[in-house]
Formats: sequence, structure tokens, C-alpha cells
Amino acid sequence: MISQFLIMSLRGDTIISRDFTGDVHKVKTTSEVFYTKANRWDEANADEVAPPSFSVDGVQYLYIKTGGVYLLATSRKNVSPALVLEFLSRVANIIKDYCGVLNEESIRQNFVLLYELLDEIIDYGVPQNTATDVLKRYILNRPILPEHLPMKSSAVLAKGVGKAPVISKSVLSRDTSGKKGEIFVDIVEKLSITFNSSGYVQNSAIDGSIQVKSYLSGRPLVKIALNEDLQIAGRSDGYNSYGSNYGVLLDDCNFYEHCNLDNFDIDRTITLNPSQGEFALMNYRTTREIRPPFRVTTSLNDSGAFKVELVMKIRAEFAQRIVAPALSVSIPVPKSTVSISFPTDNPRDGKGGKQGQASQPVGTFLEREKKITWTLKKVQGGSEHIVVARVSLNSQSSVSLKKEFGPVSLQFNLPLFNSSRLQVKYLQILNQSAEKGQNPARWIRYMTESSSYICRI
Repeated sequence: MISQFLIMSLRGDTIISRDFTGDVHKVKTTSEVFYTKANRWDEANADEVAPPSFSVDGVQYLYIKTGGVYLLATSRKNVSPALVLEFLSRVANIIKDYCGVLNEESIRQNFVLLYELLDEIIDYGVPQNTATDVLKRYILNRPILPEHLPMKSSAVLAKGVGKAPVISKSVLSRDTSGKKGEIFVDIVEKLSITFNSSGYVQNSAIDGSIQVKSYLSGRPLVKIALNEDLQIAGRSDGYNSYGSNYGVLLDDCNFYEHCNLDNFDIDRTITLNPSQGEFALMNYRTTREIRPPFRVTTSLNDSGAFKVELVMKIRAEFAQRIVAPALSVSIPVPKSTVSISFPTDNPRDGKGGKQGQASQPVGTFLEREKKITWTLKKVQGGSEHIVVARVSLNSQSSVSLKKEFGPVSLQFNLPLFNSSRLQVKYLQILNQSAEKGQNPARWIRYMTESSSYICRI
């Protein structure tokens, strides 16, 4: 099914490669063709990203980008893209399970272990086994964990601003140690919101996932309880009030294949015997109305015949105890833009300023893309930020020219924030033997990320 498998850096270097069938050109040619297409998919639009599956000269290229590296599979046959992409995602999870973290440095240091894993995962191009617990029986090498890796500049490529802390542990390092076990449960949600020019939400969606990473020995029985007021469309259970404004409302969801859902429709509890490693306990989606974490208001004012002043106010509408590590704001400007200046004085500062209003950050004008970007660091809930840009044009300002501004796009990560209000009420480990008085540690974290956060002007 799969002809070749490669792990490549963002610079185009091949780190790991396997040729299973020999019916595709050499690995070096494969990496060159893929890297050229992936980075120059659309010459006219530099921001256009190559799709996860494309074909060149009869060869299918399927890839995912994670941890600052590309995981690539090629095939001469008409394989199912969804199947191969799911396989690549599972390989990425296996690498994280065994190496502790997925990045370029970790892969280079553990390449012997990864080749051993590949020999067990895939045979003659056909996936065989992607279960972390089963693979442990056949793996002899031990990983070099992240705390022992040298920190190099290439690690910055895999480091996302504002991301949740990485759990850098290996499932192999927990077997013979006398330490207590641990289990991590992360509720990660990706927001897609579009605001109209009046500031009202035009459409919104949340794609969420409950990620579990287990280091519990002996596969004990784990019980996880969600909101009692959770309602799921289409389920014939006792929660038939879907369509009302009460509770947590989900449009759709799916569960990990080894979950026991016998009591889920009764008390919203899930039981399972988690295998060591990382897996998605539950994936869900909702398009119900939500309260957006950020509100943006924008105004365009003529400051001269060939000048327009852009004033943008961004308000963080979440609790003050929550801090966004970084907020990136970008807005396209007209193609006739000649130059942009950023005043250092906040126009709202002074006696008339509002309490909780932050100082104005300095923007950056990307002349080639005709785009302005601002980066706000440590945005606290309830704070208000105002950014100003004075745009100089080579043509006279008009109503039609102002329509070329926007839309505003926001990128952020919010720890401890949950838009859908889905929560893990409790996490119990039922039959874990507590030797030497040590109880397994349980960690529950929440993270909200922006997938598409668009504000029209």
C-alpha cells in the first residue's frame, strides 16, 4: 500500500527513510519533489499551503506536519488518503510515546529506536501494528529522553508560542522505575469564529478532543466523568432536551474504540483500561452559540487625501486569572499601500483611558504580503489593547479602497479556558495497586486554540 515512508525537517533534510516496494523513484528525488511542492504550492499566493494529499507524475504524496517535522508517505497505488493520514498520525503518537517528545533533535538522537519501531509497525508497505503496549514486547533499544538532549536552534521550529507544556516522558522509562504512575487528560478545543462588520458572531464552531496520555502500569480500570448536563444530538438517551439552551450541547462525537459506554447515557461516565501512551478518548464538535474569548472593533478614518488611520481595539473577554501567552493579530491592507507608520503614543491613554487598558504594541508591515501584524504578549483576561497604524497610499482614499482592508485574523492559545464548558468532573483509578503508599498522579488541563478567528471590517 505505502511505497515509501520519510521523516523530513522543515528545511527539507531527510532524517528517517524507508523504501518498501521500490516502485517509486529514489528517496532523494522523493524528498526534493515533495519539499518543492509543499513550499511552493501556489506561486501567486505565498500563503497558500499544499493540501495533505497531492499527486505528481502518478505518485501520491500524503503528509502531516507536526512537531516541526514532516511525516511523509508515498504510493503508486490509489490508496485511501484518510487511511494513510490516520496511519501517519498514529506513527507520530508512537514517536511521542517512546521518545517523550516529537521534534527534529529527538528523532536524530533516537534514529536507531525509530528504525526498530518502523520494522514492527509496517511490513512491505502494509501497516501491521500501531498499539504502543504491543510494540513494547519487541523493542530492545532505549530512548534518549528530552532532558538529555542538547538544545539547538532547530528546536525553535517545533516550538509553538503559547502551547501547553509538553509531556516529555517515554513509556519505556516507566517499566522498572519505582516511581508512581501518572495519567494526563487534556481537553483541547479549536475555535472557528467569523464576526460580521457589526461585531456580531456570524458563524462559530468548536472542534474538541479529550486527549489521554497514560503512564499507569498494569492497565488499571479508569473512570472518567463528564458534565451531567451534557447533551449530544442524535443519541437516544435520557438527555432529549437538545435544542434548548441548557447544558453543554454537542452536535456530534466519537469515542476511543476500547471505551466502555454502558453507563454513559445514565451518568455521563466512561470507563476503560488505558494502554500506555497517548490516544484520543473523545472527539466532538459543536456549532452552538458560544461566548468568544476576544472582541475586535475596527475603524478607518481619513487623515489626509492619501492617508488612512486604522484603529483597532481588542478586548479579552475571559476571567482575569487567565492569561494568553501570546496573541497574534494580522490584517491585509490595500495593494496601493506605500508605507505604514505606527505611532508610539496610545490615542486612548491619559485621563480618559479605561482601567485595565494596556499599552499599544508595535506593529510590523510585511510589504511583500501587504499585511500588518501585531504580537501581544501575556494578554490578561479583562484587558483592552488598542493598536494604531497610519497607512500611506499611492492613490486617493475612497470607499472602494477601504473595502480592501481586512479581514482581521487572530491567532492565540488560551490555557485554563474552555469555550464549550465541557469538563472532566472527576478522574478515578479504581483498581490500581498502591504499593509503598504511592497513589498515581492525575492531571487535568484545558487548552483553547484558534483555528480560524476572523473579524470582518
